Amino acid sequence: MKPQELPLIVALILLSALPAAAEPTLDAIIAADCAKNGEPLPPLCDDATFLRRVYLHAVGRIPTLAEAHAFLDSQAPDRRQRLIDDLLSSEGYAKHWFTFWADLLRLNTDGKITRSGIVGGAYTEWLLRVLKENLPFDELTRRLIARQGNVWEPENAGAVGFYQRDFGMPLDHFASLMRVFAGTRMECAQCHNHPFDRWTQMDFYHMAGFTHSLRAGKYPEVYERISGPEKSAVNRITIPMRFASVLPRPYPLKLPHDYAYDDAAPLQEIPPETVLGQHLTLKPGEAGAEVFAAWLTDADHPRFTRVLVNRLWAALFGAPLVPPPLDDLRDDTAAWNPELEQEAMRLMQRENFNLRSFLAIVMKTEAWQRRAQEQAYDPGSPARFASPYLQRLTAEQVWDSMLVLIIDDPERPNDRSRAYRLRYLTDLRSRAQRVCAPNPIAVKAWLGQAEGRRYAASNGKAACPEADELQARSVQAMKDLDRVRSRAKGSNEQFAKWKNLHTGLFRACELEQPAPRGHFLRLFGQSDREIIGNANHEASIPQALELMNGEITAATLNPFSALMRAVHASPDRPSRLATLHLGILTRLPTQAELDAEDGFTEEDIAAALLSTQQFLFLR
Repeated sequence: MKPQELPLIVALILLSALPAAAEPTLDAIIAADCAKNGEPLPPLCDDATFLRRVYLHAVGRIPTLAEAHAFLDSQAPDRRQRLIDDLLSSEGYAKHWFTFWADLLRLNTDGKITRSGIVGGAYTEWLLRVLKENLPFDELTRRLIARQGNVWEPENAGAVGFYQRDFGMPLDHFASLMRVFAGTRMECAQCHNHPFDRWTQMDFYHMAGFTHSLRAGKYPEVYERISGPEKSAVNRITIPMRFASVLPRPYPLKLPHDYAYDDAAPLQEIPPETVLGQHLTLKPGEAGAEVFAAWLTDADHPRFTRVLVNRLWAALFGAPLVPPPLDDLRDDTAAWNPELEQEAMRLMQRENFNLRSFLAIVMKTEAWQRRAQEQAYDPGSPARFASPYLQRLTAEQVWDSMLVLIIDDPERPNDRSRAYRLRYLTDLRSRAQRVCAPNPIAVKAWLGQAEGRRYAASNGKAACPEADELQARSVQAMKDLDRVRSRAKGSNEQFAKWKNLHTGLFRACELEQPAPRGHFLRLFGQSDREIIGNANHEASIPQALELMNGEITAATLNPFSALMRAVHASPDRPSRLATLHLGILTRLPTQAELDAEDGFTEEDIAAALLSTQQFLFLR
């Protein structure tokens, strides 16, 4: 027996030891693949490395000092598995993975994009809520694609935001939908037969016909149902309700006027028909978007499960199971390890598209918990999954981790923003109750009466005690910060800067989507949400300058920050340095680091650690 054959023999023994009826495990498949290719399996990472990795992947931030001590001091043999379950069950899971999906969906709260002051915010709230509730991903997809209604109806806010994002561009919207949920790029076929894939222009129009009639609406439905003198009253009442609905419209899809192929004539009406997977046509009376959403999310669909599994795998391991890009799967796209991809897809379907369950399965593998590879994945090379590849933190992970160092509660809600959304939506519901009744005759009669005329003439907002309570809580939270003044040694000016910055210190998901230009998040590569998955993970000079001189770094070094208060409360120099390293890098310092840091202040050391690759990369 040759020495190089020994790893393969060991892997085969492991596989043969499994119960006969059991499917090969992810770890066994990875071990066999690595053995086949002569790649050694790295050892498991140490607890400190695992702790930082699992926090950043599960909830999108580093652990607080208290959280780090709780895990590292634990002697429970199953502490890793329990921590994975706890984090994926926490609200932080939804806040972190919101960013992942918001980038793909190009979620934007800018009123210039959505044409409404509330659609983007309601869409944000909807996505956070369904992630928190752990709505199965196939059902989440169906609700985005097939729902119809108004943004002030919570169950429809996702679909309104989804369709409103591409207002007036139903064909572009369909092309984006196929990229996100089917990993299929058909947009070239919108104008001509695809030059590099099998899609024809006719294929594109057949597929787009399913969702073409479900449109983001400019006016609420009542606006079209009432005419006469009361029309102006309806107009005044419904102005805030505009661009906030998704409604079916009788718009048949026709080929463009310059259609150049001989299988149909220009401007010919094209019926909905699937050209991928199971063949479907639309029967009389069926809702196209509902039929399409059910077809897309079916377990037998050739690409829905596949692209989902690859997206999540790439997020956890730093590389997908197939050659990238993930939104350009083709009939002949082969996985690096077909058996591994098939097993991952089987597990996703077995778990009924429960994202938390699937992530937990992958995070609990030995492969994911091994010492990370020293390099980032090279898209031009075959991917092996003996352990995760080196990954740079996303902009949101850097920002949310900085919050851990600055404020006491990094998960605190943005009550002021939530109060604004609640007031807005409450007012829209109040208006809808008055004018969106099923009987337009009764509404028209009410508008002709004195009460209706007064309501139309007023610009008052509906009362919202819950929003008032949130606003009061936001004000009180700022006042409560004054208690910190006596807990640290620092000037009034330093305290004022630390306190004033709190008005914008919330998790990335609680801020504008995306953050405005010049914001810390945008400097570190946050997606502009113009195109799908447009985040930038490259280093830049502005990032270096921000870490050296920016207000977020200054806030971290401020004596009133959560980190520096903990450092200064430590009894001696060794414990202060231990607190610094544990707080920033989630590990204790090495002796070499202690020797190098001799003679420097804690603030200088903290500033240096924030600029290291160990802070900015995920190992």
